[in-house]
Amino acid sequence: MLEELTIGQGLLLGLVQGVTEFLPVSSSGHLVLFRAFFDIPEVPLLFDVWLHVATLLVICIYYRVLITRLVVVSFRFLAGKKRDGDTSDLKLVATVIAATVLTVVVALGLRAMGGELLPAQSVSLLLLVTAVLLFSTVLPKGKTTYAEFTWKHALITGIAQGFGTLAGISRSGITISAALWSGMDRRSAGEYAFILSIPAVLGALVLTVVEARGFGAGVPLLPVVAGCITAAVSGVFALRLLLWMVTKAKLWYFSIYLLVASIIGLVVFF
Repeated sequence: MLEELTIGQGLLLGLVQGVTEFLPVSSSGHLVLFRAFFDIPEVPLLFDVWLHVATLLVICIYYRVLITRLVVVSFRFLAGKKRDGDTSDLKLVATVIAATVLTVVVALGLRAMGGELLPAQSVSLLLLVTAVLLFSTVLPKGKTTYAEFTWKHALITGIAQGFGTLAGISRSGITISAALWSGMDRRSAGEYAFILSIPAVLGALVLTVVEARGFGAGVPLLPVVAGCITAAVSGVFALRLLLWMVTKAKLWYFSIYLLVASIIGLVVFF
């Protein structure tokens, strides 16, 4: 029953969301496994979305300067007042829009096939897939920056992020991996992956609110508030850590953890 969800469980789920949303270990996958392992009652998808919104605020605050610049450049372009120095930012905006469209197409296709309702066993297997993806990030040596973005970067990252909607596949992990393999330099790949997440999370919120018929439909208030605060605070530290690891080519460290988590999940839930 939804009313059985406690504040303590909300804090736990918020902590898991805040840490795993940014670290490439699949926040949705960990929420599924934690609920199954600790016998936490099932809650509406809207609860998960609220936790994602809390971490989304972290991204918006962290990248507030870049986001503001992109908004200004976009309005300037639409008003026919484009400047010579806007080209790089406009390419980033165009890539994000194109990639987002592809993400929606892939995500809706997976949703139609029941991809958002995977059992703990399947999630454990997908954690292993994420581990392989992260381990592969030691190989790319891309140097592409925003000014050199093309349709290829939008195609690869957009499709990849779509598969990141599956519980067990880290959205940040698969998007950053795809960005690196598309040729982006490490700093641009990390930054781009989180800018790209903004429309994806907002879209998920709108879709879920429509389906739930209201922001608070079936969601216990206090556990949600506790979870959102914990998710935001822990997310700040996790985001800083991840960006450092991306630039230092150390994402493969997480593949070791995911391998262990996958094996434990398969042993416990099969």
